[in-house]
Amino acid sequence: MANATQRYLSFSLGADDKVQVKEIFYNSTVIHAVVALFLGILLLGVGLPAIHYWLDIPRDLQNEAVVVLLCMIAGVVCTVLSVPYEATINAHEDIFVIAGINVLEAVCKLGAAVVVLNINGERLITYSVLIMCASLIAFLGKRFYSRKQYEETNYVWHRVRDYQLIKNMMSFAGWNLIGVGCSLARYQGAAILLNKFFGLLINAGYGVAQQVNSFLLFFANSAVRPMRPHIVKCEGAGEHLKMIKLANSTSRLTSLMLSLVIIPLYINMPLVLDVWLAEIPYGALEFCRGFLIITLIGQLSIGLQIALESVGRIKRQHLIIGTMHILPIPVAYILFKCGFSYVYIIYSIIIEEIVGLFIRTYIARKDADFPVKGFIFRHVLPCVSIILVAFAVSANMAALCQNNWVKLFVSTISSTIVLGILSYVLCLTAWEKEKMKELLSSIVSKMKRG
Repeated sequence: MANATQRYLSFSLGADDKVQVKEIFYNSTVIHAVVALFLGILLLGVGLPAIHYWLDIPRDLQNEAVVVLLCMIAGVVCTVLSVPYEATINAHEDIFVIAGINVLEAVCKLGAAVVVLNINGERLITYSVLIMCASLIAFLGKRFYSRKQYEETNYVWHRVRDYQLIKNMMSFAGWNLIGVGCSLARYQGAAILLNKFFGLLINAGYGVAQQVNSFLLFFANSAVRPMRPHIVKCEGAGEHLKMIKLANSTSRLTSLMLSLVIIPLYINMPLVLDVWLAEIPYGALEFCRGFLIITLIGQLSIGLQIALESVGRIKRQHLIIGTMHILPIPVAYILFKCGFSYVYIIYSIIIEEIVGLFIRTYIARKDADFPVKGFIFRHVLPCVSIILVAFAVSANMAALCQNNWVKLFVSTISSTIVLGILSYVLCLTAWEKEKMKELLSSIVSKMKRG
């Protein structure tokens, strides 16, 4: 729903339709209020019987479990209610505000953990209440800032007027949910398969890789977030060619930025795991490196995904790509039955991502009038070539080093230099170079004034 709300808000802001912006925000608020109420009742209705009858919880701890449940439900409700406000802040491209509020929430949650470590008594209840308060603070912060800065958030409750708009928003959110659900099914299905064929030990390694994947996805989403509302606004303003240009730039620049992290991580993953974990689980190295490749391949087509969201045609993408996300599971099942190694689940997902990249390109051409030839030959091939050259140079430089920490330093510096030079000379367009110079000039002048 956050993506749906942000997409419709950004589109209407680009079209400079203030009346529609107000209607979209109000409808989104109503939808999320209903969703929050439904979730609250559902969680309470399932949670209370679970505590008293279904779960093996000692009777003297059941009251404590009920308090934890209520705090969790309150936190979920606050998170759902904050979605329209967060989407509005993103649509207005106030990225630093969202970052600040999210950092504050994270600090509050970290503080909750510190408090629990230093008290005696009801630690679980204390922790639950503090985590609930962190969610409440984040909700109030987003709501207060939005109502102060944006006219559309100052509404009066009234009867919903545009049911077609709600239907469209719910449809958009539903197709997004299908896409996300298929992606989750792929990764969780892989965990179930690995557990069935290779036991719990291999699941520990896969779990570590999932943590690395979460970090990469957070980094990738943070890089894309500032561009998403601007791209949608261009489409809303009728500037389709500019939208395509920005979507291409987003794919190209964020892929190269992500490579700055992925190349040193891939080369130095044994050191990273050794520093991070007291005992490295079986298979963790192969899974972690596999997820690095999977994330990078997915990032190459991120601009296509945003372009499809901009024009509002996402049904075909989520149906086809979502179905493809599930295919590695039966393929891996057959391979495991035939005696193949656990790493073939990763190989299956990598192949599926590569095929999905080209299928998404075809879908973008059909649904968003996206130029396929330019995307492949001016974006995908140059980016992949530069990343492979940077990896080869960095890996060979690192191989000359004996000390692991020196290897980390050398591989990071060498890959950064090669990526920077080759990207600027071979990959960036004249327009992107000009924008980069303007950005650097702005930063330098601000530093001089400071």
